[in-house]
Amino acid sequence: AGIRIPPSGRIVAIIDVLDALTSERPYKSAWSFEDALSAIEAGAGTQFDPQLVAVLLDHAQEFSRIRGEMPDHHQDSYSRGSMP
Repeated sequence: AGIRIPPSGRIVAIIDVLDALTSERPYKSAWSFEDALSAIEAGAGTQFDPQLVAVLLDHAQEFSRIRGEMPDHHQDSYSRGSMP
């Protein structure tokens, strides 16, 4: 079934999980970037396209840099107990 999912959908699935895990939410703390990568790597071949996970891991330093440059804008709202 995975090959029937368009490549764009497979890419978004990985990045969405990376963003969700590394972002603070009202119901959870943010995971470290390394822990999030480990979780995604563990899902390679079952939840995620293993070739795309390999690309993420090969470029993890750049993804981490980009993530650091684009912090969540809604974190202050969450800490005050309101949703955006």
